[in-house]
Amino acid sequence: MSRDLGAARISDPTDDHYRRPLPMEPMLSEHTSTRRSSPRTAGRLLQAKAKTLGRTLGRTLGLSLGLACLLVVPWAAPSANSALPATVNSELAAQKLDANHLGLWVQAVDSDTPLINHQGERLFNPASVMKLVTTVAALDVLGPTFKWKTEFLADSMPVNGVIKGDLYIKGYGDPWFRSEDLWDVVRRLRELGVKEIRGDVVLDDSYFAPIAADPGDFDNRPDRVYNALPNALLLDNRAVRISITPHGEDESAVTTWPPNPRMALDNSLKLVNQPCRNSTNQPVIDIRNPTDPGAEIQVRGTVSRQCAPHLYYRVAGDPHDAFFHAFKQLFESAGGTITGHWREGLVQAGSTRLLSHDSRPLSNYLWLMNKWSNNVMARQIMLTMGAELEGTPATELKAARVIERWATDRGLNWDGAVVENGSGLSRISRLSPRQLGNMLLSVWKSPYMPEVMATLPIAGIDGTMRKRLTSGSIRGHAHIKTGTLRDVRAGAGFLLAKSGRRYVVVMLHNEQGVQYGGGTRVQDALLTWLYENG
Repeated sequence: MSRDLGAARISDPTDDHYRRPLPMEPMLSEHTSTRRSSPRTAGRLLQAKAKTLGRTLGRTLGLSLGLACLLVVPWAAPSANSALPATVNSELAAQKLDANHLGLWVQAVDSDTPLINHQGERLFNPASVMKLVTTVAALDVLGPTFKWKTEFLADSMPVNGVIKGDLYIKGYGDPWFRSEDLWDVVRRLRELGVKEIRGDVVLDDSYFAPIAADPGDFDNRPDRVYNALPNALLLDNRAVRISITPHGEDESAVTTWPPNPRMALDNSLKLVNQPCRNSTNQPVIDIRNPTDPGAEIQVRGTVSRQCAPHLYYRVAGDPHDAFFHAFKQLFESAGGTITGHWREGLVQAGSTRLLSHDSRPLSNYLWLMNKWSNNVMARQIMLTMGAELEGTPATELKAARVIERWATDRGLNWDGAVVENGSGLSRISRLSPRQLGNMLLSVWKSPYMPEVMATLPIAGIDGTMRKRLTSGSIRGHAHIKTGTLRDVRAGAGFLLAKSGRRYVVVMLHNEQGVQYGGGTRVQDALLTWLYENG
């Protein structure tokens, strides 16, 4: 992860499927670390993580026994792979990958038996394919039209445009509350005649319990947007937008949003009058002490004045600082005044609600989450299920219990499954190809099948599949959720064969180095074979 990626490339450097977010909409993508750990180090990390999760998730989904077996008992995989298509075996050999580390489940939606069942019962790390579980469960539990609210309240109604007490902002877990939404709230406050807040701005994020985790736990990169932690009051996916405009009036060329006076910007960027090429456009962005309120953003390297503006996203500083200062600047730019500062707290009894902002429906958010593999959105959605069904404040344990009951209600055999946080950004998450395959078969027969299908990246067209299978008639015929971690390459979804028959496809591959392109080629070989022969 040594190079910086722009707004169009907030993605894993070893994953060739770059995400293109909308302006002001940083995406949290699936992740693969290029670092390699020794077996001893990796073992200690996995065991320590398992010990922590055992205390919180061990009482649900049969995790304690399943995880203990997974960590202690080696898998005795069958050596024969004669059931695999010849083209898949050939690609495995060409990529020097082992079929014993690959799990496949392929079944026609109108069939009672799988066409391919290769290690279908074995538990694999599914990486971001885990988001399919979050997707289907959320549609069943919350419903496709579910909306999140963000409330704005005050100690008393404004008098002559003045709120003499505190203003409260209470979040309910909106996974995609953006600066544009905050601007709309400011506009509505001004329409109510509010022009001055003489008290503090109190930020209430008590809908979720605090997440007892370090954003750097996964790969020691706490500044990366894919590692952003959930919060009930979240702005712009918790990311700081860093704008480099090399041909603007300001020689510094670097600005950040949200504005945060507690964070420093060290701009050592050198502007050069040369054509815009890779050799001249090499900005480097480092974040010092990213989890501290006083984090420092360091920008160095070279940028050509002839290059177009670029946007970069990092996680830095305190999320409450970011929310407050964004709100304050927008409110003051609209002619308002805030006398106090911000503090964490609870909405006081008897407070008057001024307005409530409603999010877009869940089905819209699932589209964003799956097309671009947004981790923090998945975590927010899973926690919301816990809060809505198990009560507030939401915890991962409550959310896991909801998933357990949901799987039982759907008639799924979820033995040994490890869901953890619902995003797939996990070293211990586990699912089998059969479990995912049966879930997708049940989706095909469910009333929410169109909603699920619409969220999946389309081969050769969009999302994380847009650069795969771009040529030939298979283009557009596979809807596949992808997943990538170090030593994990995964994919699952639906494929419409040339024959007109629809198939469920699950591909889980856990092998050293599989994320460096070889695993993708094996998957594409299977999808191509199935399209031609299914």
